[in-house]
Amino acid sequence: MNVNAIPFNHVKVTGVTALVLIVGLASCEYKTAQSSYATKTQIFTPQIQPSSYGVQTAKITGKTSGIAVIKLDGFRVNVSFDFETHPDSYGVQGSEFTAVDVTQLTINEITDINGKSYSDFTDYNDHRNINALLKGFIERNKLVEA
Repeated sequence: MNVNAIPFNHVKVTGVTALVLIVGLASCEYKTAQSSYATKTQIFTPQIQPSSYGVQTAKITGKTSGIAVIKLDGFRVNVSFDFETHPDSYGVQGSEFTAVDVTQLTINEITDINGKSYSDFTDYNDHRNINALLKGFIERNKLVEA
């Protein structure tokens, strides 16, 4: 007995399904995607500038210590520092020099141009940059010898 219990026409079912899909999609409102940003290009520019550093004075007070006045963004920073020296070279004969490593930096006082005192506002990056500045100043001016 090869009897279909329910007669089933595949062509009609496929046609009705396609028709329902077409009507359903046609009733949807398609819109182009809109950006949530303004139409003109906006560029973020922070309101900060990198700090500027400079050695105003530096004096070696002992075998491994010294004092200096650093200019930091219009302020004068009085510092005392300890350092180590060791002979170094660039690997070429005749390029020997005394290398300096600042081991400790102490901020003694911060004043503005008029002499008004401020509390310590320096951070890790300021200390790192002041150490590098002092190292370069001492090596360039040959203030110490190993």
